[in-house]
Amino acid sequence: MKVLNVLETPVLDEPMKYRGYIAIPIKAPKENVAIKISPLFGEVKFFGFYDKSSKHIDIYRNPVEKGGPVIRMLLHFGIKDLIVLHMGFGAYNLAISNGMNVYFAEDDKKTLDDVVKLYENNELELVTPDKFELLTKYSCHSHDHSHHHHHHP
Repeated sequence: MKVLNVLETPVLDEPMKYRGYIAIPIKAPKENVAIKISPLFGEVKFFGFYDKSSKHIDIYRNPVEKGGPVIRMLLHFGIKDLIVLHMGFGAYNLAISNGMNVYFAEDDKKTLDDVVKLYENNELELVTPDKFELLTKYSCHSHDHSHHHHHHP
């Protein structure tokens, strides 16, 4: 897999620049260490943008600090597929109501390469509204999140 320049924040005047890419929140890249997926979403410091056709990954600093604005930024760039470990209900709703596919990355031991391979083999679980619980496993806060969950029979 080709790697990796950390680019600064993506330029917002390039709408749809990343159509056909997948966005994945990642931990800060370090020299010679495999990049790990981050359990954070809105507050994550970096995103990997993976291009399905060229197999290239660009890494960007996340310029915003909240789930909703992150989703709006990704939509602006034309990203329709997102692979995450954790996401708040508001951001999730905004994503799926705008036609995004949200996939569950399974666990935080995975590297960016692992996750991309799973995605390419159709082995990641698509998070449908009835499976939103998956995105609450890796809560970044230890207090109880249960009041955020909406159970419909």
